[in-house]
Amino acid sequence: MNPSLIGKKIAVGGRGDPFIFDRKPSHAKKLVALNSGAFVPSLFHSEHDHSKYFREGEKIRGIVTTASYEARQFGVKTGMTIYEALQKCPDITLLPPNHLLYHTMSHELMEYLHTLVPVMEQYSIDEIFGDLRGWIEDNETDDFIKQLQSDITMKFKLPVSIGASPAKWIAKLATGTAKPYGTKVVYKEDIRAFVNDIAIDEFPGVGRAFSKKMQKYGIRTIGQAWDSPHLFASWGRQGRDLYARLTGEDHESVQASRSRKGIGISRSMDHPIKERDELFRRIHIMVRHWSHTIMKLGVNPTTFHFSLGYENWGSSKKQYTIYRLFNEKFIQEFAYDKFKELDLYPHIAVKYIGMSASKFIHHDPKTLDMLEYEDDTKMRRLTDALTKIRDKYGMDIVRGGGEL
Repeated sequence: MNPSLIGKKIAVGGRGDPFIFDRKPSHAKKLVALNSGAFVPSLFHSEHDHSKYFREGEKIRGIVTTASYEARQFGVKTGMTIYEALQKCPDITLLPPNHLLYHTMSHELMEYLHTLVPVMEQYSIDEIFGDLRGWIEDNETDDFIKQLQSDITMKFKLPVSIGASPAKWIAKLATGTAKPYGTKVVYKEDIRAFVNDIAIDEFPGVGRAFSKKMQKYGIRTIGQAWDSPHLFASWGRQGRDLYARLTGEDHESVQASRSRKGIGISRSMDHPIKERDELFRRIHIMVRHWSHTIMKLGVNPTTFHFSLGYENWGSSKKQYTIYRLFNEKFIQEFAYDKFKELDLYPHIAVKYIGMSASKFIHHDPKTLDMLEYEDDTKMRRLTDALTKIRDKYGMDIVRGGGEL
């Protein structure tokens, strides 16, 4: 934490971690996996030189991932380029992301809240649901969340906003309207009045495509959506579930834990890669980080998805299912072969590399490829040892030959 930054115009920006591909190893790089949640990824952390992070020669690189309210008053907002942010606010302070700090603070806050609220659900790195039913009386809710906000500010120096409602997604919406640094309680009888004039695309989970779909039927506000139950019902289960959320009738519970459905890693390149030796060097590096995450989480995936995005030429992607005991040697060879097959346009530069794993199974020999099981078991033990070494000394302490 840096108290000297309080009240100043600040933007945090990201560059998709271009330093992952540096030829010079970084022994400080470690996996950060303190938290779990629906939208809480595992991340690799390493220290960066603030003065050089956003500069590449004479060019300014990066995208604003968040900004202080002082900076937002000058038009700086999430998603704009760092260059645009500097045009709007020349004296802004730019900071690279500090994922280790974010995960650590999120973890400490979650631990603290567990002492005050019986059931907690970590939804994202900076969003937490809590269930107050049977714990705090309805007429005490407003005082409780105001005191909670004050306690968090004093203990952690974190400016938080808190929303409360009997309906989970209405509470999330209320939190958004309470920003910055506010609180908001929406009781059941007040839900309709609260949501009536709010734009439909501001509701959690309503994406751009669904919003456009509703606008074709003249639905631009949540209140208008309330008056169209038959339309939502005609869209099947997805429509019915969304309508229940919009009206606060979904009865969704706060989930104390969420099982992870997939593990992925992807990178977009500032400079698209045309040279294939360099492309596959980067693929090997990404697979090493990806494999380490899978091993740390103790899962055995069976479905793998790979994708390449070409410069001004679309993409190539495919999914594969294979029942092998997961280990780094297997996934390096498998990913290399499949990316070779995917590279349909070898003379066109690649700007995006993505890979993900899902459909986890137990390490039960009866479900795995028996022809490969003996070798995979040996390689699994080796990968376990590599995981421990990298945990202790950093991700780059052991690298594969394909990366050199």
